[in-house]
Amino acid sequence: MGKEQKASYLYIITGVLIALVAISFARLSYGIVLPLMKDGLSISYKSAGFLGTITSFGYLITIIFSGVLSTKWGGKNTILFGLLLIIVGFFNLSITHSYWSSSFFMFVLGIGTAFVFTPLVAILIEWFPHQRGLVIGWVNSSAGIGLLFVGILVPFLNEIYPVTSWRLTWKIFCICSILVFFVTIFIIKNPPLKDTVIYQSSPTKKIYTNRKVIVVGLIYGIVGLTFIVQSIFMMSFMLEAGLNQQFAGHLIAISGVLSIFSSPIWGGVSDRLGRRNALILAIGLNFLSTIIPVLFPNTIGFSVNQVIQGAVATGIFTLVQALSTEQVSPQDTPIAFSYVTFYFAVGQFIGPTLAGWIIDYGGFKSTFFLSAICMFIGFYLTIKISAGSKIDNPISTKGV
Repeated sequence: MGKEQKASYLYIITGVLIALVAISFARLSYGIVLPLMKDGLSISYKSAGFLGTITSFGYLITIIFSGVLSTKWGGKNTILFGLLLIIVGFFNLSITHSYWSSSFFMFVLGIGTAFVFTPLVAILIEWFPHQRGLVIGWVNSSAGIGLLFVGILVPFLNEIYPVTSWRLTWKIFCICSILVFFVTIFIIKNPPLKDTVIYQSSPTKKIYTNRKVIVVGLIYGIVGLTFIVQSIFMMSFMLEAGLNQQFAGHLIAISGVLSIFSSPIWGGVSDRLGRRNALILAIGLNFLSTIIPVLFPNTIGFSVNQVIQGAVATGIFTLVQALSTEQVSPQDTPIAFSYVTFYFAVGQFIGPTLAGWIIDYGGFKSTFFLSAICMFIGFYLTIKISAGSKIDNPISTKGV
């Protein structure tokens, strides 16, 4: 039993490391690197926003195919392929001097992320079907762990190497990815085939036209849009408002620490209050955190923003993911989950370019005011969801 428990911890830790590379480094960290990379490449905020968008575009057009490839190659091989793409992207971003070259390799990062995350979650859930919530919670917590690390790393490097710090950051990400690649080879294994209950799924069209699923998808799309805008541009907003770069980095690091525990805590809250009620509370807090720095663009306003964001952001992901599985029959949850994730990807795709354009013409306040309006719409849609949704058994393979 002790040996089995030790193996489970090793798998979860490895899963967190893989997600850290694919989610935190390859996607979320760009917002912290952006101000330095923008100056290094001499580009506008609109162009910088496009770099974030092209990453989301790579993820968007690939996410559907990652599942197909995973069934042919196996989950582990698909993850390794995605990590390899991410390594290539990081390395070339660290040496490129061209905006268009940077665009291409940001696109490669998006593709790599799509080939990593979905198979990773599928493998871990198959290995630990009765710890599904815990596993997903810790994988989502990798976003906070990564932001903590990057929020400390980037200002530190910028003090020592102000001209090349952003290139060094990409190189460090590349080295970390190589190490995780080899850890994955030796630790992660595809789950053995075993006897399970096979359900006949509903027609895909019926799921795609399910009003409840569509509403959850719209909420997730709003969450994706506002979260990516916050991740990419809040650091730049703080710097333009006059905050010291090191202090701003520390705020993001604090937010990262809080977000490590956000997913499991909000999962526990939802078990007591219900998914819908917990999501209403979390999105309401998220709305407040977004509007506060617009009204008070100072140290206190940004501090409140980062603390609340850290406490709720990754928890919202977990709540929406769980809520999507409660809108359909158990056998249809994979299709419903992938469908609402598509909305999330669309939100992340349009967010950076739209926000970059608004920043160039209207400034950061206009951007985050509109982001707050979007979050309020998400708050309203969450209230409209039926409170009666319930799963039979939240920790069993049949009930999720």
